[in-house]
Amino acid sequence: MVLLGMLLSSMVGWILIRSGKRAKRRSHTYQDQDDHCASCGRWVPAHYLRERRYCYACSEKMRGPEKEKTLREKRVRESVRNAITGRAPFPYQAELDRRVFHFLVNEKERDGATMVQALAESDGDKERAKARYFRLRYKQMAEAGELARFMKEILEEKEKLSYGQLARCTDV
Repeated sequence: MVLLGMLLSSMVGWILIRSGKRAKRRSHTYQDQDDHCASCGRWVPAHYLRERRYCYACSEKMRGPEKEKTLREKRVRESVRNAITGRAPFPYQAELDRRVFHFLVNEKERDGATMVQALAESDGDKERAKARYFRLRYKQMAEAGELARFMKEILEEKEKLSYGQLARCTDV
């Protein structure tokens, strides 16, 4: 009886061990399917997959231009912010001045209060008052943060220009 009990318990143990190994093998099969890059099919450990689908190389290829554009936009925002707060001088100040003054010359309506202030500061001389008006409006725009859009336009144009030159250099 004892011998029969030992034989029976050994058989049950052996069956449980075998079924456990099969289950483990099946789970590895499913995990292995999740460990392949959806783009190139290369096997990569699951924790190395980006977005649980792509290997590092494929995700970099897909995100390359988008990531570069994001970095460029970030540099533009930081340059504008630094120039506005006065932490760093704006690198294209002459171009900024030219654009702002061009905008002010083409303004449809002059600010009446600023014009009166300019006239008072220039002792009634209308020609000097016009020049003073532009200086006062420039200062008002700078204090209100309205120069940021001009700065952003300039930086984006310069970035595109330098990117175009770099592309021509690499093509040669």
